[in-house]
Amino acid sequence: MFGYDLAIMAGANIYLREQFQLSNVGFGFTQVSAVLGCIAGPIAGGWLCDYAGRKKTLILSSVFLMVSAIFTAVAPDIMTLNIFRFIGGIGIGLCSVCSPMYIAETAPSRIRGAFGVMYQLAIVVGTVISAIVAYYLARLFSETTCWRWMFASEVVAIGVFVLFLFFLPESPRWLFSRGSRKDALAVLKMIDGEEYAVSELEQMEKSSFSGQNSLFVNILRPGIGKLFAIGFLLAFFNTWTGWTNMSGYIPYLFQKAGLSDKSQAILQLAFAYGFMLVVTTLACFLVDRIGRKPIWIFSSALMTVGMFLLGLAFYFNMTGIFILVIISLCAIPHSFALGPLPWLMMSEIFPTNIRAKAVSVTTTVLWIFIFLAGFVFPLIADYSEKKIGSVAGVFWLFSVISFFALIFGFTLLPETKGKTLEEISGSSTDPESLICSNDQQR
Repeated sequence: MFGYDLAIMAGANIYLREQFQLSNVGFGFTQVSAVLGCIAGPIAGGWLCDYAGRKKTLILSSVFLMVSAIFTAVAPDIMTLNIFRFIGGIGIGLCSVCSPMYIAETAPSRIRGAFGVMYQLAIVVGTVISAIVAYYLARLFSETTCWRWMFASEVVAIGVFVLFLFFLPESPRWLFSRGSRKDALAVLKMIDGEEYAVSELEQMEKSSFSGQNSLFVNILRPGIGKLFAIGFLLAFFNTWTGWTNMSGYIPYLFQKAGLSDKSQAILQLAFAYGFMLVVTTLACFLVDRIGRKPIWIFSSALMTVGMFLLGLAFYFNMTGIFILVIISLCAIPHSFALGPLPWLMMSEIFPTNIRAKAVSVTTTVLWIFIFLAGFVFPLIADYSEKKIGSVAGVFWLFSVISFFALIFGFTLLPETKGKTLEEISGSSTDPESLICSNDQQR
């Protein structure tokens, strides 16, 4: 739903801009109005996840998404549309705190990375489906109504989402934190058998942070502040290495590259995300074998090169298939590491008893970065066109930021491969020990 809801806007926005005669500022705001809700969602999400549980929070998020889908489809003006996009964004914000945390708390440590990357895989699947749906709706309906059907199509996806939610067990670590030791043990047994369940429960009971639930108390403990700094940098590089900034504008970029047919521009979006689907699937198999740190370093280096080449392509006014190839090249590092690893690792590095609140803070920061990225992209692109005659300057900026992501990977990024959440929590008072111990293992 995360991928479907945000990506459907990429198909709709090229129609909204003309229908509502939007300025660059209005165009940028409409693109990110849902993201404002995504910022608000995590603020309440940390508290809701702790109070009501991970599963009930996800169900509540679907209510916000359903209301948004219905009322954006019938919106009479751009203000109404933006209001209900904001409401849908609250639902996505709740999901973005709860889903990766639920995965991290449920998956066995030996495959936690793969399941964490599957969060990104699900986003990409939703994006591909929404791009295909948007393409056919653009072909079936007029330019004045097809975008309404795009938003309405979310109702079907949300229904499937809710149906599957009712089959999920509650997070065993949340159950344990609420004193339901027996229920936590039952869920752990269902996941990976009795031996695994007993071992995990012992790890929870030995956790050095048990009983200290205040985020403000824990943030003063040695090392926790550094974990927040790592979380904030993960959030920044997830967004500002380039793909997130431009993903909502890919059909627009294809039009800038000479593809005038709107529906064909949307179809190229489906191809780009289909390529991402393949790469993200590969990442699921490699993240627990190679480790988080090596694939981050590789992906940052590749994004640095890819964004530089994309800038050259626009600077020299290249068109057609070459632009699609370069955009697909930039999709590789985001799909492989820069997209999924921040979501995964923000849910891994914090102690269990403050995880929900800490992840809500870092996720809120991530959504703020996403909002700024989507809002300022057309403004930066317009400035670049005025100064150098093309949008190339935007991608060269992303190339520089990707280089700093590479430096971050070498210096600050910890390795969490193969460790239980409680083992990671035990290292949380000294992040350097977490980094060093994994370097020695490699």
